[in-house]
Parts: sequence; C-alpha cells; structure tokens
Amino acid sequence: MRTSRLLAGVAALAAPLLVTPSAPAAPAEAVPNNDPSFLQVYDANVENLPVSTEPKCPGDWHDLMYYMRLQQYRPDIYLVQQVGGQEQLNTLLTRMKEHFGESYAGVVAEANPEPGGGSCGAEKAIQTNAVIWRTDRLSLKLSASPKNRWQAQREDPNDPDTCIANNQARSKGVKALLHDKGSGKDVTAASFHWPTISHGGMKCAPSNAGELSNELTEDGYGGADLYVAGGDTNHGDRKTAGGWTDWYAAVNADVGGKHRFRDAGYAKCAASGGSIPDCLAKDWTHINDDGDHRRIDYLLARRPAGGPPATTGTVIPGFDEGDAADKELTGDDRTDLDYSDHRAVGARVGY
Repeated sequence: MRTSRLLAGVAALAAPLLVTPSAPAAPAEAVPNNDPSFLQVYDANVENLPVSTEPKCPGDWHDLMYYMRLQQYRPDIYLVQQVGGQEQLNTLLTRMKEHFGESYAGVVAEANPEPGGGSCGAEKAIQTNAVIWRTDRLSLKLSASPKNRWQAQREDPNDPDTCIANNQARSKGVKALLHDKGSGKDVTAASFHWPTISHGGMKCAPSNAGELSNELTEDGYGGADLYVAGGDTNHGDRKTAGGWTDWYAAVNADVGGKHRFRDAGYAKCAASGGSIPDCLAKDWTHINDDGDHRRIDYLLARRPAGGPPATTGTVIPGFDEGDAADKELTGDDRTDLDYSDHRAVGARVGY
C-alpha cells in the first residue's frame, strides 16, 4: 500500500499542470480630468459625421471617439466644425455620452443652417460650427444668439482688395463663456471656419484672424481667465517660398504675432528640438484635391494678459490610429473608412 501511494504521488508530481488561460485585459480608457491646472481640449472638422452608407463621401466618424477613449483624459472642451445644425449636434452629444459615460452639452452657430458648401452631396450641404463641453467640469455662463456668433469674411467679388461678410452658414463662428468648476476660473471657447480659397477667402485670412481675436472678448465674453479657439482656416501657415503666411504671423505669439495666441501644433514642434517647418509639414491636417498636404486645422489659446498659456500633450490623430482604436475597443473596424478628411488636434491647455 505504501508503495502504491508513493508511486501515485510521483505520478502526480510528473503530471503537467493545467492552467486556464485568462481573458485579455480590457484596454485602459480615458478618465475624467480633475486637475484644476489645465483643460483637455480637442478641435476637429467632423465633416457632418460621415458613415459607411453615404454614397459620395463615406467614413467612420466614431473612429475619433474611440481614439479619444484610449487617451488619458476625456475631452473637457470639443470644438467642432461642419456639423449639421442642432439636430446633428444632439446626435453627437448623445453618442459622446455613450462613448465616455458622462454628459456633454453644446451650442451651435446656426440651429437650422441654410444649405451651402461642400462637394459630398445633400448629406453634407448643411454645415455649422459648435462648442461642446463636459458638464461635470464646465457650466455655461453665456452663449446667447445673435451675439454669440459672427460671420467670417471673404473678398468682395467687385473689389478683391475689400473684405465683406461671407454668404455661407458654414463660416459663422460661435463662442461660449464657460465656468470651470474644477478651478473656479472662466473660459471663453470658440469654434470657427473660414471661407475656402475658391470662395474668396484667401486675402481675407488676416482680417478673419483679427476678427477672431476681437470676438473672443466682445459682447460680454471678455474677462475670462483663458481663451481657446479651434477651427478650420482653409489657409496654411507657410508660404510656398518659405516664411509664415500673413494671417499666421499675426496669430502665433511664438513668432511675434500681435494676437498673442499659442498654436498647440507649433508648440509641439518647438519642443521637439528639430526643424519646426519640417515638423509642422509632417503634422498636416488635410489633403486637398491636388494631393497637397496642408495644415489648416488649429487649436489656439491665450491668456487675458502676458505670455500665452502652456499647451502640452499635443496630438494629431492619424486615420490609422483611429482605425486601431476602434478595433481595440470593438474587435473590428473598416480600415478603408476615415473619421473625416481632416485630422483632429488635441492638447492639454493650461491656465
């Protein structure tokens, strides 16, 4: 009996251990930003939230949401261009709550914009701009029509040296004065979209830059502790022959700009230690019909006085990064579909 027990024990020791494989760990998702020293801000031209069934310009706008979910912090402020009025903003807010698990609110420049602009069919002909905020962190103090919006300018067809108000709903900017419950400070946030070159916007870009600067402090929106603005300028930062374009030279405080904004993209490249123009070229946000890569989407910030605020953790989410995030969180993705034809810009903006 002792021998049989001993042999049984040896056999047990020799038998392989059966280990049940553990399930893959769920990816870590973004958490609310409770740090009072900065806000997590994103800007994006969302191209009317493209989906796979659209006949002319299909896309998968949720890829950007999935990308944001895999970052450290959820958006505190989201500045969007080319959203289809109040109805589509409501859709976006609902989906953001589903993605991030908390409520967002927003305001549009035009609740029911007149069609005009774009080449992707009727589903993208209705365009406006919006400011969105995370309600656990920020509350609305002021954003009342009509003083919360302004029309960008274009060249006068009868006098190209004169700038006049543009005639498209898509180019009306919108602003909101928000109270940051985490820091006790106030923030004026704005979303803007300037006319395209083909629509007479090129020469008026410097005028639009000045108007943006003024609008942030007019009509009761001044007195804030921080100003943030995001938008699609339709005009790049560099001249073909080199040097800064006039509007950009006026905006960017780090190149001596009188409007004293910090450009999150420029600050990222300046901190990298390499060639700033080369870095900015790699951080393009849009490819035009001729295949040229352009940086025309910007996240700008300034203080009421003194030097510009710090912007850190700047990202320009690539379309493949959006695809990868979607697949990581859902297990599947249409890699042939992009979240927009503009790459977004995100950064932590300090006070």
